[in-house]
Amino acid sequence: MGARRSLINQLTAPRLGTPAALASAGPVDDDRPSAANDRLWQGDHVARYANRSLRPVEVVLLARYSEALSGRVVEVGCGGGRILGYLVALGGEVHGVDISPAMVDYCRRTYPEADVRVGDLMRLSDAVAGPLDAVFLPDNVLDFVDAEQRREALDGIRSLLAPDGVLIFCSHNLAAADGPAPPVSAGMGASGEGGALYRLAHMSVASVATRIAHLPRQRRNRKRLRPLEVRHADYAILNDIEGDYGAMHYYIRHGVQARQLAEAGYTLIECLEAEGTRVPEGQDGTSSWLHYVARPA
Repeated sequence: MGARRSLINQLTAPRLGTPAALASAGPVDDDRPSAANDRLWQGDHVARYANRSLRPVEVVLLARYSEALSGRVVEVGCGGGRILGYLVALGGEVHGVDISPAMVDYCRRTYPEADVRVGDLMRLSDAVAGPLDAVFLPDNVLDFVDAEQRREALDGIRSLLAPDGVLIFCSHNLAAADGPAPPVSAGMGASGEGGALYRLAHMSVASVATRIAHLPRQRRNRKRLRPLEVRHADYAILNDIEGDYGAMHYYIRHGVQARQLAEAGYTLIECLEAEGTRVPEGQDGTSSWLHYVARPA
């Protein structure tokens, strides 16, 4: 039963980019999870990220923090400009940083008003100077590094922020990952094995065939990266489906993230669910990703 469920989930889970992009994931030459992520994200993923689609929580954040986001702002992991274009529309001094040269080239052509550069979260000050009114890290960019690097990154960002600047980021919710499986239901958006079977039944033959072709790479990546998984009382670093199991992501609970921000010199303003509602203090939240807003303490 477990093997069957795993196969169904691999066939129906969202996939990253194109086969050519995925082929760039090769052996990890470092025992840090970030090495696998760097190798994956340095590739050409423009086809997936070159859009203007916003999640509900991102609409809320852009509206609620428009004053800060219309000042001096940098988006770290700007990808194909999904959010960068809206930051440009707010009229401020916009900077974009991404590890992928292909992403940077695309954003420079599409959003010439922004200063977009190849850069690294761990060396952000090499790409943009402070003080900044806002630093935006969408799509779990902060989760691409390990625990020690995460704290270094938070320190580096704080040194770039103005005293009243805001840090906006999202992170994988460990409580959701460790929680019970969602109820099985029918129809679009259904989750669990029943929902996966529904999605599989409504996929084209070509799409199913393509995903089957990716199964060997998924198994190789899973075997290659599983030894890098770690679990601690406060956080976990897990190998998940992104990039055909080619990525390692940091997972953390809401309360632990609040404490981590305080230890790094921030005050947590709010934590939001995927739909933009606030997560009350003392609760974990239910979304797979949670969005956080913080200021320098």
